[in-house]
Amino acid sequence: MPVAVTYSTAPGVRSDVRWRHFSCLPPTLSATDPPFMQPPFRPLSGSLDLQGVFAQLARRGLQGNRLDEVLRQLTATTAQTLNIERVSLWGLSEQRQQLECIDLYELSHDRHSNGFKLHARRYPEYFRALSLGEPIIADDALKHPSTQEFLRDHLLQHGISALINSPIHADGELQGVLSIERVGQHSAWTSVQRLFVHAVASLVSLALLQHELLSREEELRDARNLRQALFNGARDAILIADARTGEIIDANPQAEKLFGRRWQELLGVLHGELCRRYEAVELRDLFRQLGSSGEVEVLRSAVVADDGKLIPVEISSQVVQLAQGREIVQGMFRPLEAGPDEA
Repeated sequence: MPVAVTYSTAPGVRSDVRWRHFSCLPPTLSATDPPFMQPPFRPLSGSLDLQGVFAQLARRGLQGNRLDEVLRQLTATTAQTLNIERVSLWGLSEQRQQLECIDLYELSHDRHSNGFKLHARRYPEYFRALSLGEPIIADDALKHPSTQEFLRDHLLQHGISALINSPIHADGELQGVLSIERVGQHSAWTSVQRLFVHAVASLVSLALLQHELLSREEELRDARNLRQALFNGARDAILIADARTGEIIDANPQAEKLFGRRWQELLGVLHGELCRRYEAVELRDLFRQLGSSGEVEVLRSAVVADDGKLIPVEISSQVVQLAQGREIVQGMFRPLEAGPDEA
């Protein structure tokens, strides 16, 4: 029975691995079509060739490209360099009970495809061997104990005689496998071929980690931009103060307007200096007043504008915990209707 070639992810089901960021292309893509970049590598003949090819691959493959481009480039370059018909990348999913083909490159057709799936329940010996996290090197794939399960479904169907499966790790965890499959007469893999395959698997791990790092940085940038937009667009005046010293470390445009001072003039000022003396309350003192409930403290006071005018305000304050135990206090100032004695 042939291996299924459908590719789908159930809505709401989160992949176990970093492959979830991989944007799959249509099932078939020529290596010469954009955005693929095919480097001019010749087949390996020795360890010096291996070092040179690997250095070029590392430089070209991981600089500024999308993850899907990088992975397709790695599979194609590996096939061209080793003169091997089939090179593929597989990612673990479904609680490590399934391998999904991320990209398969076929040298003779100069073609990329994806979507094949392998299930642990059908190939238990292979998944058991894969879980050990060690390379599977089959000089004769039809007889190797970890790969002979694929005899009818895969090996004979594609004429595969030998293979190397090199595990892909990230953060110390098994994420998938790089598969190298020889079509035609089988022969023993050379030490140079084995070393190159393991080196490429390491590049895949590096690409996954780099992509995840860039994705997290982008998410943090988005979060910071959103926070800044909310901060600057708030209708109330907002001051951010160091909880320990009470000094103001940030202020929004409404605070500049309320206090009649520019942002630079507010930084470093104590909150008490901005309020009427007999009602001055430091933001750090507001934090102490929060009590064990952690609820926002609200009180009324008056701030002194730049022209000396008293402006009655309602002040709400809340503590924010930062990294390494640092605490800041956010104070929100909402102007109130002025009373008769403050008009």
